[in-house]
Amino acid sequence: KDVTIVAFSIMVGKALKAAEELAEAGIDAEVINLRTIRPLDHATIIRSVQKTNRLVVVDENWPFASIASEVAYRVQKDAFDYLDAPVFRVNQADTPLPFAPGLIEESLPSVARVVKAVKEVMYVVK
Repeated sequence: KDVTIVAFSIMVGKALKAAEELAEAGIDAEVINLRTIRPLDHATIIRSVQKTNRLVVVDENWPFASIASEVAYRVQKDAFDYLDAPVFRVNQADTPLPFAPGLIEESLPSVARVVKAVKEVMYVVK
């Protein structure tokens, strides 16, 4: 009832873990698993945003020209009046993917980054 989290592929697991952590903090997150990218299920995303009024998109790609960009665009185009906050995107860092395993983990979306984004979109933290 509080926020919609949209994710696909391996990021769905991170979104679900983030939703569990958020539930402990009293934030009810609806997680949408985009099973396909093309076609993209715009209707399900829009219906959810109409209920929650907030959106966080988790995408393992770079932020520029990503699936998260397309989802954010469609929501602002088709459900702008329902949004109570800007759409937040949690993407890979906008850098080449590092080679070192520790740096790879730092550059990719994490449960902590998703939780932080949701709290920002909920105006819980600045």
